[in-house]
Amino acid sequence: MRRWWSQSRLVALAAVVLACGRAWADGPPPQKLPSALLVFPLIQVSGDQDTRVELLNLSGDPQSIQCFYVGSGFCGETGFWVSLTPYQPMAWLASTGLNDPLTGTSVPPFFSTGELKCGVVPPRPEVAFHNTIQGRATIFSSSTGETVSYGAVGFQRLSDGDFTGVFSLDGSTYAQCPNKLHFDVLTDQPASSSQIVVVPCSENLLFQIPTAVTVQIFVYNEFEQGFSTSYGFTCFDERALGDISSALTRAVAGTDTAHLIVRGVGGPVLGLVIDQVPFQTTTGTAGNEPSFDGGRSATVTFPTP
Repeated sequence: MRRWWSQSRLVALAAVVLACGRAWADGPPPQKLPSALLVFPLIQVSGDQDTRVELLNLSGDPQSIQCFYVGSGFCGETGFWVSLTPYQPMAWLASTGLNDPLTGTSVPPFFSTGELKCGVVPPRPEVAFHNTIQGRATIFSSSTGETVSYGAVGFQRLSDGDFTGVFSLDGSTYAQCPNKLHFDVLTDQPASSSQIVVVPCSENLLFQIPTAVTVQIFVYNEFEQGFSTSYGFTCFDERALGDISSALTRAVAGTDTAHLIVRGVGGPVLGLVIDQVPFQTTTGTAGNEPSFDGGRSATVTFPTP
């Protein structure tokens, strides 16, 4: 027998849906959704390595995107603009950039290792005009064929308002940063060495003030034995797991895999693990994206257009 839902049950269901929407605001940013701010934790151009950056406009309106490369070392930034037509995908190689006179897009070459942040400058203040883009990056080697591909971390706008250059990731204006990053990783072994990349969630690109963060890492092996360590960095960090702690090596952990919980002290962080996967007599690479746990506020400041 077919049952029709009563009006009261529909009202109750709507209340649950709205409650879930509010829960998103107070937790980590929901992913795989059209976003207003994208963070690519790793862009790499070095030797035979290059990075293919992809942006996609998911809306039926033209979009203006303001982007910044932030290099490691001296934390230097390079800004540029991308113009996307309705529903347009766009891609470029970091080493060559892109020049499209039809749309006015001019992406400069990037010859370093660092991160990329891109934010929507909407034509109207409604939320729907902010949340329009997705992104992906693929780092590849022209000599070995190894690739690392991952989705950019997306932050949604949560309330109507004009773009001011300040992304208040506070769970009210924009989605919060994650409080913790969870990774299941391969421990370092004699023939391979996995890497972890970490960047700060907060960043002041207006006054070019580098962000310094201390990272706490909690490690659990397959026997659920726990270890912890910490280290500091400024604006960008990439290092082998075995260099962080001997607990992340096969010899000490006693297992082939481990669970990492990564948390920033003084501000939240974003990151990526690059697993070195043994394969016969060689090794391959794989991008290992974290799962998010909890939410913390942060601020990303762009120069206003």
